[in-house]
Amino acid sequence: MLGAICGDVLGSTYEFQETKFEDAEGIRLCLDTDNFTDDSVLTFAVADWLLHDIEKDYFDDEALKISLAKQFVKYSVHTFEEGEGMLGFGTRYFHWCAKADLIGEYEPYNSCGNGAGMRVSPVGWFFDTMEETMRFAKLSADVTHNHPEGQKGAMCIAAAIFLARKGNSKEYIKDYLLRAFGYTLLNKSVKELRDSCEWSEICQDTVPMAVVAFLESYDYESAVRNAISYGSDSDTIADMSGAIAEAFYGEVPEHISDFCLSKIPKNQLLLIDDFYSRIG
Repeated sequence: MLGAICGDVLGSTYEFQETKFEDAEGIRLCLDTDNFTDDSVLTFAVADWLLHDIEKDYFDDEALKISLAKQFVKYSVHTFEEGEGMLGFGTRYFHWCAKADLIGEYEPYNSCGNGAGMRVSPVGWFFDTMEETMRFAKLSADVTHNHPEGQKGAMCIAAAIFLARKGNSKEYIKDYLLRAFGYTLLNKSVKELRDSCEWSEICQDTVPMAVVAFLESYDYESAVRNAISYGSDSDTIADMSGAIAEAFYGEVPEHISDFCLSKIPKNQLLLIDDFYSRIG
């Protein structure tokens, strides 16, 4: 979860610059202009849902989706003060959220956007089995992103986190994701993807880009640099890649976590602490 939040913060300044970096090592991190975005906001909502809502309705998928929808509305509309974060919610999500808040209608809108993948990281940490992880990853997507590609994107990132934190090798993780989700882009390199990609915010483009950024990394920071180097949806790709990298390498470097957490309001810092206390 922290890996996702820090990736979001570090990638935020680069999100709409559309600058491709041949030298990922030359990317400047921890900039004054960095801040948390809607990616972190919805990650907080998923974490809160897992901590406080799922036990009561564990066997009722529809009730679980409604409780998560309410968390999305709470965090998107009622939690942050004006000027906190860089909350650039997508147009379809914004209209869904406004309608949900106004009249309590929570119908999903069949999105395949990468919002499904960028908010799922708490699910990858929370459960002890892949079966539970996949069930709740799909539920977390279905609230809004019930398109098959939206579901697949969330499930892929959650599966990668689950496998990484369980100590599996990069080779095993890649092979598992190829078999389970069919992302053939996983066979390409960061350079190949960077040379051919255009700015995108859909799962079928950005989820495999995030995984490849992790696969070619040697630590957390290099995974985030690889993700930003594409010149695409940098905060979200770095969020997803950073989430897997934290699980695989076991930590976010202190100088990065200190910087990124300095951008997060106090109540959400407490939520992060509660989440890590719960998962041990």
